[in-house]
Amino acid sequence: MIFSIAQVAKITKFPGGQKKLCLWLRENGYFYYNNEPYQIYVDKGWFELGVKTIHKADPKFTVLVTKVTIKGLAGLKKVIDKHFPICKPCEDARS
Repeated sequence: MIFSIAQVAKITKFPGGQKKLCLWLRENGYFYYNNEPYQIYVDKGWFELGVKTIHKADPKFTVLVTKVTIKGLAGLKKVIDKHFPICKPCEDARS
């Protein structure tokens, strides 16, 4: 299964959503400045790169799209939970 960055932000309940998650991934060495993952994380199986064609422009052009694998989701969830722990009152409210 493959997830978009927006879906990962929702699943992990990342504070700030998709844009903040991309910023955080860049600042913490997972992504280059253009939101393309570092090769080490592609090799680990965390991310996959896809190609998307933009049809609205003339001429049409393609862009790279970063997707997160199930393995990457599990890894990012661990890292995000470590950096953004849920406070005790919030944890109690979930129960």
